[in-house]
Amino acid sequence: MVIGIKYCGGCNPVYDRAKRVGKLRESNPGHEYVTPKGDQVCDYWVVVCGCSRRCAEVKNLKARYKVAVVWDEESFRQLEQELSKSNGETPSLSQEKRVLYLHETAAAKRTITKEDIEMFARLTQDESRLHQDTQVALKTGFDRPLAHGMFIDSLVSALMGTRIPGSGTVYMEHNTRFIRPVFCGDTVEITVRFVSFEEQEDCYIGLFFSTCKNQHGERVLTVRSRQMMKKTLFAVAGERE
Repeated sequence: MVIGIKYCGGCNPVYDRAKRVGKLRESNPGHEYVTPKGDQVCDYWVVVCGCSRRCAEVKNLKARYKVAVVWDEESFRQLEQELSKSNGETPSLSQEKRVLYLHETAAAKRTITKEDIEMFARLTQDESRLHQDTQVALKTGFDRPLAHGMFIDSLVSALMGTRIPGSGTVYMEHNTRFIRPVFCGDTVEITVRFVSFEEQEDCYIGLFFSTCKNQHGERVLTVRSRQMMKKTLFAVAGERE
């Protein structure tokens, strides 16, 4: 999970807040910890107050699951227990609804390996020599074998199924434009953005734009997709555009 850490103004702290947050991070290493940056959306926001007055401003924090305020050892312990149960994963669908914010994004990087390409070929039975044989690649205009385009496209699907919208979303439409090849050893970065939605009686139909770039910052593919998000699992904050 992505966990944001925000400190109160520190007018009267009664303990070393930075030290206690460090202990929190050490005891729960399976998460990505960030500090406030613009209109950032996190899975959790942890607001660290220095005393029991708990006067920190929290209303503008955007959390997919929860804004947690901690101010003493007991509140930190409760938070640590909650995070340890998640094991680095987002909360159980039976516990929380996933809150989506218009224009929020999620991103992930992956370096493509020979093993990735071979495993995808075995799984799909797409054993085209274009992905294995240098001579075949040369005859088709490439200087070496390239990764399956659908494998790279599936990384977009993986990000959408786990981060944005998240677990429980259902694909309705997926249109991909392949722009450049991806080769073994390339590092790709996928970014998904929540663009707009239509609200229906029992669900939201969300529109998402995705891009994938290589380590040179060049686009290798773009995706336009629609997802059905049931209201039993998802909520959308913000007005429809």
